[in-house]
Amino acid sequence: MLLDLAGVVYDGDTPIAGAVAAVERLRKAGLPLRFVSNTTRSPRHRIIAQLAALGVEVRDEELLTPARAALEWLRRHGRQPHLLVHPNLEAEFTGLDGGKSRAVVVGDAGEAFDYAGLNRAFRELVAGADFLALATNRSFKDADGQLSLDAGAFVAALEFACGRSPVVLGKPSPDFFLSALAGLNARRPTR
Repeated sequence: MLLDLAGVVYDGDTPIAGAVAAVERLRKAGLPLRFVSNTTRSPRHRIIAQLAALGVEVRDEELLTPARAALEWLRRHGRQPHLLVHPNLEAEFTGLDGGKSRAVVVGDAGEAFDYAGLNRAFRELVAGADFLALATNRSFKDADGQLSLDAGAFVAALEFACGRSPVVLGKPSPDFFLSALAGLNARRPTR
């Protein structure tokens, strides 16, 4: 069972009515669970703590985020990241060893998006770095309840500038969901 978080388990800091009980029922039924989130601002430990505060206990291996998918991709392909992500997320990428080639990793950097950062990423891309997008969302409901610009606009700008499309590692990429299923030893769905 794959469960999205925002809008399914919680809305901001409030659990969705019945969500905590539903997760408990799924666990009691013995169904293997994965919680999937497209957030590219919050590190895993913060998401797990947020869920615990809402009454939903989630183990580290049960949570799949685009950052985790990017780490797996970087390790599998032996790449060092050039990060254009939110400062809160940078620690998720520590400890990557080896890899002589580079990959630009773009997420929702929030206020850290600026011309200098975008231009550094662009220069890495035109020098041959791989291009990874944690998500291509247009907007999201921010903490103030208003829509805010998400990473998709910045990914699109870099895509236009360098003339290459990114590997999208978050939702709606089928590979994101297949990665969650692989962790459950589930069969790949057929069309």
